[in-house]
Amino acid sequence: MVTSVVNGASFQPGIAAGAWISIFGTNLSTTTRTWRNDELVGGILPTQLDGVRVTVNGRMAAVYYISPTQLNVQVPSDEAVGPVQVQVTTPHGTATTTAQMQAFAPGLFLFDRENRRYVAAQHASDYGLVGKVGLYPASTPAKPGEIVILYGTGFGPTNPPLPTGRVITEPARLANPVQVRIGGLPADVLWAGLSAPGLYQFNVKIPEALPDGDHTVLVVVAGWPTQSNVFITVQR
Repeated sequence: MVTSVVNGASFQPGIAAGAWISIFGTNLSTTTRTWRNDELVGGILPTQLDGVRVTVNGRMAAVYYISPTQLNVQVPSDEAVGPVQVQVTTPHGTATTTAQMQAFAPGLFLFDRENRRYVAAQHASDYGLVGKVGLYPASTPAKPGEIVILYGTGFGPTNPPLPTGRVITEPARLANPVQVRIGGLPADVLWAGLSAPGLYQFNVKIPEALPDGDHTVLVVVAGWPTQSNVFITVQR
């Protein structure tokens, strides 16, 4: 049984071609695991794990993670906009539901701790986790003027275009403009593009004027905003 189909980063409704989505329900798999490296054959992502497969609008989706209650899959390339059928086939049978396909469905990945309040971010200098002290054992706040890396999905096409369902060997920049605001202030975007299948990376400079504290993070692509009420911790 499928109960919801949502953006894999924000857990909000709305899906887009190339985006990671999460499918929630019951009896979705008899095992719990992610794909293995030996299942990436010829650079093609697996479309079936332990008898679990998913189609979106009739097209096979790459399957990254399976469990009895959640699946993480990549929406295949598709120019459709509007309601589309999502079909899950498992060892228990087949379940079908509908999701809203959009041209863009941007969402930022979040740390699971503290009710998914904080955006998943890294320090560009050493790839350490950005977060308030104690969020994770080694997390440290961002500093004003520092470059941090944010991650998301559903931000649309790249230039040059990259196919879905395949390993990415060369990153590609986003084809559409991106704006980032942190604490309501514009943040310089040094790079924005696709760095792994369905995974978009944003190298962003923390505004110099921000005071210490938690500040909202918002990314907008082609007029489509990411989810609200997500934060990053800044400390001088």
